[in-house]
Amino acid sequence: MNNLVYSLVALLIFYIVLVGEFLLPTGGLLGAIALAALTASLVFAFKFSTLAGICVSAFIAISSPFFIMFLIRIWPNTPVGKRMLNLKRGQTIQPPRKKTNSGTPFDQLTGQRGIANTNLLPSGLVTINGEKIDAVSTGMPIDAGSQITVVKIDTGHVQVRELSKDELKATEPPEPSSPQILEDSLDSFDFE
Repeated sequence: MNNLVYSLVALLIFYIVLVGEFLLPTGGLLGAIALAALTASLVFAFKFSTLAGICVSAFIAISSPFFIMFLIRIWPNTPVGKRMLNLKRGQTIQPPRKKTNSGTPFDQLTGQRGIANTNLLPSGLVTINGEKIDAVSTGMPIDAGSQITVVKIDTGHVQVRELSKDELKATEPPEPSSPQILEDSLDSFDFE
C-alpha cells in the first residue's frame, strides 16, 4: 500500500476515535489518539505528494468544524452527556420555565398591567393580577404606586415600564351605571 492509502485510513481512524471521545468518558485519551491519527494522516499525505497533502489538509479544515459541531449538538442526548448534565430520563435540556407562585408562566405576563409596590431603581416589587413579582424597569426609575405594564420577559426577569398618561386615560373604566332593567324594577317598588 502507498502513503495515500495510509493517509486516508489514518483520517478515517481520526473521525472514528473523535466520535468515541465524545461518547465515552476517557478523560481526553481518545482525543489525544485522534490528534495523533490526524497528524499521521497529514504526514502520509504530504509524503505521497504535495498536492495530496494540500487536498487532505483542505478536507480536514472544511469537514472537521462541521463534524465537531454535529458531535457537540448530539452530545447532550448521549448517555454520557445526560449523566454529565444531570438529566433524568425524559427530561429535556431546556431549563424549566419560571412561574409565579400561583403557577402562571412568566411568558403569559407580557402585556399584563399592575402596580409598582416599591420604587423600581431599576428593580423592585410589582403586583400583577394580585401576585407580587420581582421586576426590572426597562428605562427610567418607576415610583411606588405607579401603574406599570409588562414589556417582556428576558432570561427569567420580568421587564416593566410605567404607563403613560394617555394609556392611563384610555384604560380608566367608565362611570358605573346600573342597568335600565334594574332601575325600572326599583321604581315599581313602593318603599313607604
